[in-house]
Amino acid sequence: MWEEVHGFVKENHMLEDGDYVLAGLSGGADSVCLLRYLLWAQKKIHIKIAAVHVNHQLRGSEAERDERFAGRFCEYWQIPFAAVKRDVAEESARRRCSLEEAGRLARYDCFDMFAGKWGCNKIAVAHHKNDLAETVLFRMARGTSLRGLAGIRPVTGNIIRPLLCLTREKICAILNDLGQEYVEDSTNMDDAYSRNFIRHRLLPDMRRVNPAAVEHLAHISRQAAEIMDYLEPAFQKIYEENVLWKEDCCLLPLEAAALMHPAELSETVRRMIAAMAGGQRDISAVHVEQVAGLFGKRPGKYLELPFGLTAERKCEGVALLRREAYLQSRKDARQKAEEEAVRPQRVDMERLEREGSYEIDFPGGGHISFRLEEFHGGDIEKNDCVKYFAYDRIKSTLCLRSRKTGDYFVVDKGGRHKSLRRYFIDEKIPAGERDAKILLTEGSHVLWVLGGRISEAYRVEPDTKTVLVVRAEDKIIKSNSVK
Repeated sequence: MWEEVHGFVKENHMLEDGDYVLAGLSGGADSVCLLRYLLWAQKKIHIKIAAVHVNHQLRGSEAERDERFAGRFCEYWQIPFAAVKRDVAEESARRRCSLEEAGRLARYDCFDMFAGKWGCNKIAVAHHKNDLAETVLFRMARGTSLRGLAGIRPVTGNIIRPLLCLTREKICAILNDLGQEYVEDSTNMDDAYSRNFIRHRLLPDMRRVNPAAVEHLAHISRQAAEIMDYLEPAFQKIYEENVLWKEDCCLLPLEAAALMHPAELSETVRRMIAAMAGGQRDISAVHVEQVAGLFGKRPGKYLELPFGLTAERKCEGVALLRREAYLQSRKDARQKAEEEAVRPQRVDMERLEREGSYEIDFPGGGHISFRLEEFHGGDIEKNDCVKYFAYDRIKSTLCLRSRKTGDYFVVDKGGRHKSLRRYFIDEKIPAGERDAKILLTEGSHVLWVLGGRISEAYRVEPDTKTVLVVRAEDKIIKSNSVK
């Protein structure tokens, strides 16, 4: 009765002479079947076996019953055994995850601990073909990728799954033929758990459509795993060549993302999230799509992800960083903007009209000059550092300052307005740099963003009588440029 399992084990190179295998033993049908197979395999391969039972402390006397059963089973078969109690409810609250996930984490934590303590080089768990089908459906419902369809692998690192070739029904039939008892977990009948709902509702309905539904889902999963294994080296190469790391932050440059096929971009983003999160579990297709979508957004846009991460669209690309690091960077950016913000300096209009010229010196060096000239038509100088304005249209005091809410340009002769905020967005000026830009304004009307555009409302026309010539030193224009 074990030939199918043993052939699967050999095909996937799960066991070799000299292995010391630690098996998870809940006392249920699956784990008991796993131990009975390993006991049989000892006659074929020189392996040692040990077992660990994890009591989740969720089911009171029933959990104690399961622990006693596992202990008696191992005592009868002379298998080294340890039982561990873990307060999974407390761990669920502390980790902010479901009871199912907290239980899984607790089990594998105990498996790793005892494998290290006893010198076991393999950990065997009792996943079977129905578990694989349920996992595929569960991930599809939550949103997954081709990688997610790969489901449960026969081997993951030092973890082996010898029963993955069997259905639950076949496992129960084997135990029945052996006359082997096992215990039932009453929570397995509670459809409030997502997997139980899939097990008791969805899969039976799918089997009414096709009795081989579980086999077909397992086949799809196997195909997805083969494709992902084939593509793995190419995806890893793309990831390593394009993702930049700096301390606890990674960034995918905009130009690199633009050259990627959508599949390459999605897989690169997934690897970035997994690297930052410390693992791939619970990374859904939705998370990947949201992060990849930031490449089409303006700089400054961000989104919060699970795993304590934030994704931010920067000028140079999309970055992933820890939320506390992101919040600190925003705080630092605000502080820097405040430090770099231009101290408002008013133009002495009376002196300008009386003397025909006026200069303002900046604390960081350099100055800006203002000069009035009569205009008799003809071409005007075109220079990033020099701008001409129709002085006749200026009605109040001019000011050199940083941006304020409500600032705007006039963008055409029809008088259509455009907000300064929209202009900065269109020019892809990072939010953290906008307060440092020097503006020449009349009230909320922006005449000129130094190094950028001017307002059409002040453009020199043939009927202009007097022009205001504003000249800024080259170093001011370069530091303020929005091009």
